[in-house]
Amino acid sequence: MSRLAYFTRLYAVEAPRLQRFLRRFGPAVSVEDIAQESFERLYAAEPGSVTSPRAFLFRTARNLAINSVLRQARAPVRSADPHELEATSTEPDPEQRLILSEAVERLDYALAALPEHKRRALILFKLEGRSYKEMGARLGVSPRTVERYVADALAHCFEELRDLREE
Repeated sequence: MSRLAYFTRLYAVEAPRLQRFLRRFGPAVSVEDIAQESFERLYAAEPGSVTSPRAFLFRTARNLAINSVLRQARAPVRSADPHELEATSTEPDPEQRLILSEAVERLDYALAALPEHKRRALILFKLEGRSYKEMGARLGVSPRTVERYVADALAHCFEELRDLREE
């Protein structure tokens, strides 16, 4: 019997058994690919060097399957989100910089246009995180008055910046 005929017969008999054996490794292995590679390695072996072709096939398939499982455990494959592949930068682009600089200029203008007591109340509240009671003691007015100052200042700044948002 020729070598090719022998391997064809061996493949017909052992391939289904080998594939059943490989299924126990789960979805982490490609059953058909590993079975195919096992037969390729057997065929590439020196003629007469393998005493038990069946044992060689199963041992080779087992080793290839274990390698495949370990490889996937070390570097799991996941589908990439196209947005993740884009270069991301925390720096704003030139258009965003222009918009931000305009917003800062408008905010400076809005704060400068506020009466001193309202500007001071807003700064104490937003930047220093003071309570209305603390601010009232510092400004010499009631907490309720401070609350009105802050509300008026926020409304004024909102109105000044609203035009920028609409643009």
